[in-house]
Amino acid sequence: MTDRFDRTCDVTIVGGGPAGCATGVFTARSDLETCVLDRGPSSIHHCGYLENYLGFPAGIDIETFCALAEEHARKAGCAVVHDQATAVTQHEDGFEVETEDGRSIRTDCVVAATKYDPDYLRSLGHEDAMFETYDRDEETHERFDDSYPEDDGTTPIEGLYIAGALADIPDQVLISAGHGAVVGRRIRADSRREMGY
Repeated sequence: MTDRFDRTCDVTIVGGGPAGCATGVFTARSDLETCVLDRGPSSIHHCGYLENYLGFPAGIDIETFCALAEEHARKAGCAVVHDQATAVTQHEDGFEVETEDGRSIRTDCVVAATKYDPDYLRSLGHEDAMFETYDRDEETHERFDDSYPEDDGTTPIEGLYIAGALADIPDQVLISAGHGAVVGRRIRADSRREMGY
């Protein structure tokens, strides 16, 4: 798959950090046409230097690491699109992801691999189960319920997966990437099961 984006794909991953890119590597290598949307606030950019990622014993700066992760996803076959999801809606035959730059992406499944601003999921209409309220400083606040997904990233909505921080996975890059791989393998298994394997 080239960087020219056809606006239809098998898997759309919202978030191009460690969890999202790792998920994409697994899905794209399984011959699932994969798009990674990567633009918006990212927690990894709050780090100055990465010292605990396997394969880099001397450490690596964040910009270089992120560029390598994106390049790995591209070489695996992902289209990496620098755009931000604003809404995800479900249809009988999959999902539609709308973006800040006006794209409308039709996709069989969606992976939410972001840490911040999961509001793009509200349009799925399952807000009561996906978001929870809590009180702080005498005010009521709302956040994504990290118990909503199962450990393998599956959710009550068929075709919606959660990878990384939204699934209550620690922020450590290696752990987040590992969870992305788990989710990618699950998507591959679900896809193969639908094909009769």
